[in-house]
Amino acid sequence: MGVIKFGTDGWRARMGREFSFRNVRLFTHAYFNYLKKSNPGKELKVIVNYDTRFLSKQFALETAKIFSLFGVQTFIPARDAPLPAISLATVKKNCCGAINFTASFNKPIYNGIKILNKLGAPALPEETNLVEKEIDKLDKDFHFKPQYANNKLIESIDVRSPYIKYIEDIIDFDLIRGSRMVIAVDNLYGSSREYLDYVLDKNDIEIDSIHNFPYSSFGAVIPSCSSENLKDLSRLVCEKKANIGLATDIDGDRFGIVNAKGKYINANMITPPLIEYLIAVRKMQGGIVKSISTTNNIQRVADYYLRKVYTTPVGFKYVADMLMKKKAFIGVESTNGASLNRLITIKDGILFNLLVTEMLANYKLDMDNIIDDFSLKFSKLFSREISIKKTPRRKNKFLQLQSKKDFHFNEFRLIKIKYDDGIKFVFEDSWLLIRESGTNDLIRLYAESGMLKKTKKLLDCGRKLLG
Repeated sequence: MGVIKFGTDGWRARMGREFSFRNVRLFTHAYFNYLKKSNPGKELKVIVNYDTRFLSKQFALETAKIFSLFGVQTFIPARDAPLPAISLATVKKNCCGAINFTASFNKPIYNGIKILNKLGAPALPEETNLVEKEIDKLDKDFHFKPQYANNKLIESIDVRSPYIKYIEDIIDFDLIRGSRMVIAVDNLYGSSREYLDYVLDKNDIEIDSIHNFPYSSFGAVIPSCSSENLKDLSRLVCEKKANIGLATDIDGDRFGIVNAKGKYINANMITPPLIEYLIAVRKMQGGIVKSISTTNNIQRVADYYLRKVYTTPVGFKYVADMLMKKKAFIGVESTNGASLNRLITIKDGILFNLLVTEMLANYKLDMDNIIDDFSLKFSKLFSREISIKKTPRRKNKFLQLQSKKDFHFNEFRLIKIKYDDGIKFVFEDSWLLIRESGTNDLIRLYAESGMLKKTKKLLDCGRKLLG
């Protein structure tokens, strides 16, 4: 196996070990070779971005320098920027692609690289595989001779202004402002600061924000939109008597919602009523894309409104690709990622926080009421996910499961088995999915049914299958 491998959402590795300046230079050289071969005769233009992690900016500047030495026109934002803004800039600047230094929700000791293609979407495996092949060719004898950058080919650009305009063209800020909502914002020390809070304040909407400065060790939290990491936001919502709490992860592509009581609302609960709002109220046309681990309530909404649903493996690169191919209007995944099929198809935590806020303002209801009303119409489903360490024994068990065709579950009537991403057992009124993580050394189990007790039993069944 090569030194650099791209998983579900980019390459991530420990700082000072696999993630080093040597390997960043190796990757940059290989990525240039890939771009040159895949864009024959074209002027190469690339955006290089970074998050608030330790040394991310320095890695980005080193990458920009190397590109400039290869004659690549390189754009770099004036400061760290959220991924949706970089995606939009990639399209507007007609770039061949973009590189983002970020390890998403991993601990501070990690860093990583995400690649966007010329459409501003996450690079697909057929693209990253070619980059990996170039890396393998260079790796053995790779040596970089330090040189001065060609500063004529490195340009600092404003990515915020075009992105804010893009957001303001989609969101009904007049509606939100007229509702007199109080909004709490948690930037989680990430790149969405002065984006999410800024656009709300710019439109005269009352906000309180926390963690709105760069802090490479993230304090006592991990920059991920989970209930565990949004406790400070929950306290702020209750303290300020806010109507809603909004959060984004470190690179701005995932959203997090806390209701007026300070309770965390997971994506599988909020995206189905949001999709219904976008169809019934906003009159958005087209189908829906969802990952295989996402709630079946999306299918119920689609059936009710006669919309098609397209299912993909886990990984937003597959969702984004299907969005474009099927011209669907929205794509969602269970891990707080979603995209509208507008100018860009990357997941956008800033936009979806604002869409949820707009929905509350329109209905003049709090989050609990919206979810309760939705459950009365479509019935309630309980989704849960757990992760377990991928030991060699469990790895072997997992491989055996994928080759096995005959299964028997005492308490559940098995309807069919899907092998699209791991193994998914579809029962009469529930499902269980077991798959390997593409970013961590874990096996993930997902389950959903109409009763919480039953969902937990399904997860127990999954554990037993893995031994």
